[in-house]
Amino acid sequence: MILIKKAAAILSLSLFLASGTVYANANVPVTEEAQVNAATLLKNSYTYLGSLNKYAFTASITNSVDVDGEDVVIKRIADVKVKRPDQFRIDSKGENFNRSSYLSNGVFTMIENEEKYYASVKTGKGIDGTLDMINKKLGIVIPLSTLLHSDMDKFIHPKRVQYFGTRTVSGVECNYIAFRQGSTVVHLWIENSDTPLVRSAKIVTNDKNERGTTDMVMRWDTKPGFSDAVFVFKAPKGACNIAIRPAK
Repeated sequence: MILIKKAAAILSLSLFLASGTVYANANVPVTEEAQVNAATLLKNSYTYLGSLNKYAFTASITNSVDVDGEDVVIKRIADVKVKRPDQFRIDSKGENFNRSSYLSNGVFTMIENEEKYYASVKTGKGIDGTLDMINKKLGIVIPLSTLLHSDMDKFIHPKRVQYFGTRTVSGVECNYIAFRQGSTVVHLWIENSDTPLVRSAKIVTNDKNERGTTDMVMRWDTKPGFSDAVFVFKAPKGACNIAIRPAK
């Protein structure tokens, strides 16, 4: 159990890296042609995602981490629903983990579904503003947040990226790119079509504080049939409301 808890903590960090390092500058030496192609592929992917007003995706996440010399594997499924500009819902389930996050009517809520305790904070903002606010003021990082932002293309300026041609992911032809950020290497497989969605990602981290690999495979629905009701949080019977303290 202790190993699982330690691994879960590391998984949260790995998912943060998955949400943050994709648009960071890299330091992998490549040719100019590969650099231009990869940067364009990445920018086009996030530009396309930002243009969608309503979409959903499921991410199958496998995290393998070194915990006290032992390799621990944790698997999770994240179901994500987005309606721009101001609604999202994320349901994440895995071993010893069952959490949901909501944004609707300018209120962000997180709930631990098994323990039945939740916290809400009024942001008065849309998706982009809420993600920025809860990160900066509350220290809360939403896993996969780069796939919720509408303006990620504004932050994507990789200087050195490698392009490895095309690969097939779940029957879909994808462009494969990768780059390094510090001790982390990010691999992305982006659909090779006029709907350039990220179909798979791999984050490899190797430093003295963290060693592990996070693999993700995404299934997308760009014409989902959900209603606005899915974004409205309703506290379950017996749930406990707790306060969110600002990050120090």
